[in-house]
Amino acid sequence: MLRAGGLFILIMGIGVLAGAALPARRRGLLILGGAIATVAIVLFAGRLSAPFGRPSPVQLWFLFGSIALEVVLIRLAIARYREAGERALFLAILFVVGLHFLPMALAFGPLCIALGLVLCVWSAIALWLLPTLPLNGVWAVDGGIKIAFGAVMFLAR
Repeated sequence: MLRAGGLFILIMGIGVLAGAALPARRRGLLILGGAIATVAIVLFAGRLSAPFGRPSPVQLWFLFGSIALEVVLIRLAIARYREAGERALFLAILFVVGLHFLPMALAFGPLCIALGLVLCVWSAIALWLLPTLPLNGVWAVDGGIKIAFGAVMFLAR
């Protein structure tokens, strides 16, 4: 599922990057990116995965399990960071998104581990070590990281 996952991550990265360019529309662009990425993976996952064989039940369980984990962790991040302001809340959510890529590696391949670690480190630096970094800049770098990893995964042969 490497290439299909790459397509999804690439499209999500574009949505995140667009949210950095248009911060007033950040949430809407994130939702739009997620919707487009979901439609793309549903339409093209079979064709993109064909050279590598059908996804195994374990891959599918880890794909859906990672998404479920992400939903639970985002709810916890919202509960913890809601009062801390938009910047802290969004950075905590970016951290959670990075975390969910770690188990997703069993579905989309080992590059997801690297992606997850890079995203977690980046958001952790911005959230806890350098709280003066502007959210739009952090958001743009996060989108760029997703675009880069997604493109590498999508173009894999």
